[in-house]
Amino acid sequence: MFAILLALAAGPLRAASPDPDAWQFAIAPYLWFPNVSGALRFSPPGGGNIDVGTGPDSYLQNLQFLFMLQAEASKGNWTVFADAIYLDFSQQQTNLKSVSGGNGAPVFVPRDVATESSSGMSGALFQLATAYTAIRAPGWTVEPFGGIRYLNISAHANWTLSATFTDQGATLARQGSVSQTANIVDAIIGVRGRINLGSSGKWYVPYYADIGTGTSAYTLQASAGLSYAAGWGDIQLSYRYLTYEMGGSELVQRLTFKGPMLSAVFHF
Repeated sequence: MFAILLALAAGPLRAASPDPDAWQFAIAPYLWFPNVSGALRFSPPGGGNIDVGTGPDSYLQNLQFLFMLQAEASKGNWTVFADAIYLDFSQQQTNLKSVSGGNGAPVFVPRDVATESSSGMSGALFQLATAYTAIRAPGWTVEPFGGIRYLNISAHANWTLSATFTDQGATLARQGSVSQTANIVDAIIGVRGRINLGSSGKWYVPYYADIGTGTSAYTLQASAGLSYAAGWGDIQLSYRYLTYEMGGSELVQRLTFKGPMLSAVFHF
C-alpha cells in the first residue's frame, strides 16, 4: 500500500526574532520515515466490498517518489502555515481479508486460499492553518490554531488465490485486481509551540497536536522532537504520528503513519 500521507506541521518553524512585528518567513524541506498500517475497503463496479489489510510496513521498502515541504509566514502574533506531501508506493505488504457475501455481510478469505496479494498507493496530503501566539514567555510559546487537512489517495490491490473462492454467496475470482480513489477533507484544531532548553534558545523542543473531523470519523496528529537553531536556520529531529479512522463503504477504513522525521528550516 501507499503511505501517503502527507503529514503536516511538525512544530513551529519560526526562530525567535528581535522584531516580532516584521514579516517573517520560513521554508522547510524534510524527510519522514514512517511505518504504515491500515485497512482499505474497495467497492468494485459489480457491487460488494473487498477488504484488505496493509502493514505494518516501512515506506522505504516500496517508495517510488516523494515530495515533502513545509512553509509559513508570520507577523506579530499571527502565523499562516502549510505542509505538503506527495508519495508513490508499490507492492506494499497486504493481506486479503474478506469479500461481501450474498447478504452483504463480510465473508473472510482463509489465508491458505489467498496465496499472493499486494497493493499500491499514490497520494497527496495538504494542510493549511492559521495560528495565534496566545503565550510568548521567555522559555516557551503556546499557539492554538485551526485549519483544514486534505488527503487524496489512489489505491489498487491485486490477488492470486489457490482456486476461485465461493462461500455464503460471496465469489472471488482466482486472479483479479481492483482500484479506487478517495478524497478526504477534514477541519482541524490544535496547539503547537516550543519549549526552550536553556537561556540561549539554541536548543528547543517543538511540539504539535491536532484533532479533526469531516470526511473521516476523526483524524489525529501529534509530534515532538529536538531542534538546534544555527545561524542559517534550524535542524529538527522529531517523531510524528498521523492516523485516520473512517467506516462504512469508504476506501480508507483505517490508516496510520508513525516514525521519525528530519527537517532543515530556512528563515528569511
